[in-house]
Amino acid sequence: MPKGTPADWLTAVGADEVDLVFPRDVHDDLMDVLFPDEGHPFHGMGERGAFAVLAKSTGARRVSYIVQEVVHPESGDDLQLNSSLSRDEDNDRRFLGSLFGGNSDSDISSSDSGIGYQFSEDYHERTMARAKDRGGGLIRIHTQPGGVHESSIDTASAARVYKNDRDRLPVGAPFGAAITNADGDWSMRVYEPTRDESKEPAVTRADRIRFVGPAMDGPALSIQETGRRSGVDLSRVNDAEQDSSIQLWGEDGQAVLADLTVGIVGCGGVGSILAEHLSRAGVGNLMFVDFDRLEEANFNRAQGARRIDVHQKRLKTEIAERVARESATADSFETQVVDGSVVDDDLEYSAVPYLLDCDIILSGVDAARPRQVLGALARAHCIPVIDGGSLLHANERGVLEPEAKVETAVAGPGWPCFKCQRVWTQDDVDWEADHPEFRGERDYVDGGVDPDEEGRDPSVIGVNAMVAGLMQRRFLAITLGIARNIVGTLRISVRDVEANMTATWGCESDCGAPAVGVGDRQELPTGTDWAMRYERDDIAMPKTKTRDASDLLSDDLLE
Repeated sequence: MPKGTPADWLTAVGADEVDLVFPRDVHDDLMDVLFPDEGHPFHGMGERGAFAVLAKSTGARRVSYIVQEVVHPESGDDLQLNSSLSRDEDNDRRFLGSLFGGNSDSDISSSDSGIGYQFSEDYHERTMARAKDRGGGLIRIHTQPGGVHESSIDTASAARVYKNDRDRLPVGAPFGAAITNADGDWSMRVYEPTRDESKEPAVTRADRIRFVGPAMDGPALSIQETGRRSGVDLSRVNDAEQDSSIQLWGEDGQAVLADLTVGIVGCGGVGSILAEHLSRAGVGNLMFVDFDRLEEANFNRAQGARRIDVHQKRLKTEIAERVARESATADSFETQVVDGSVVDDDLEYSAVPYLLDCDIILSGVDAARPRQVLGALARAHCIPVIDGGSLLHANERGVLEPEAKVETAVAGPGWPCFKCQRVWTQDDVDWEADHPEFRGERDYVDGGVDPDEEGRDPSVIGVNAMVAGLMQRRFLAITLGIARNIVGTLRISVRDVEANMTATWGCESDCGAPAVGVGDRQELPTGTDWAMRYERDDIAMPKTKTRDASDLLSDDLLE
């Protein structure tokens, strides 16, 4: 992210919300370590543990900690069963202190009762080396019977390890400790330095756990409060207004929608429809991101817009927010308007920190650069992004060509990147990244084009509705698991109404997509959003341009 964003200063202590995040495959890997199958040497043990590499993802108000990779214990030598409280000097050097302690009702540790495990120093050093290789921090995770409330021994032991490790890890690397049990309950603590480093570290407890990625059975995005797995908050469910949808997915499913924070990027033809439909469906928190204003030319596909909005040149985000608020069925419905760009890295305009507060993002943008940024964000920060759009071509008689289509795709942990799904191409990204004065018709040409006269892509609200409907279908599949979660890009021919699902099961080896779960360490491909800057009229045309590889610019443009 750009320097000066919350990633530079927001801590768990100062955040409104703290989440622990698992890519689905990392969580499954961890469960194999903590709860091995029958026949495994550790099967049936009441308490197990492991170290993992941890990354930080910082939004405007929320801080998330992503479990990036589990470092497996290699043998029983990496954990030791404590049969008594006695510690000799050799044991203290070889093991890192009590791993487990207490339960939800007591501060008496399991090692105090003669049972418990410790990590070996060798295992700890292997984990440190792996964390350094990946530029991340550490989290230590253990199981315990019953509840997942930490004991005083748990807290003190983790603080001791944190003090020993903080100067050996990369600067700013996060450190955490978590507890889980066989019922799937979780608790998690973040340890951070205070101004006075001689004092104990600040300890912040996570509010939620997020599991992200395609699942064999169930939703690809699951969120639960810490301390308990079962039971949902039904306070925002409106039985009267949501009766028909409750009949589909029940009150628990409706409560899931009410608890979600959903970002809508691009509030034009597709985004304006999503604004009304998601709010009517019962989504509880919507964030609208766009910088454009309503014009006569796009009034015909702006759902909920009024002619007075055109005359007053209102922001599309303001119109979408108004429509959503008038349509919302969830109690205590909340919205946020972000007047900015996902592409621009100027702090005055950047929308990225706000989007990192979302649980899932729906993108209705019609350009390659924001799709590139959102796709990178989805992988690095483990936030699913559903993209949707249309491409309409007609012949001279006004009949759609066979290549006219609508399509949707998903990026994030467990899904291929947008580049490998052909959602954006590097040629289009390069063209959009260039200053409009030097753009040609999808090429560099003498003289460039006037940005005020650039043609707009054909569009019609009925086709936008098809796109929005397909995006909502994937949204419900991901969040509620009510439909099969398609991995790949779904394309539908508009002229002949033929569906084609491109099953891209993984990325190409040389695609260059960001690693999953690296969080703030990933530099997103942001820069200057020329379309927004022209809309704001705050940047003059440059007089010079660096010669590009195609060498098609004439020398008189290079002053």
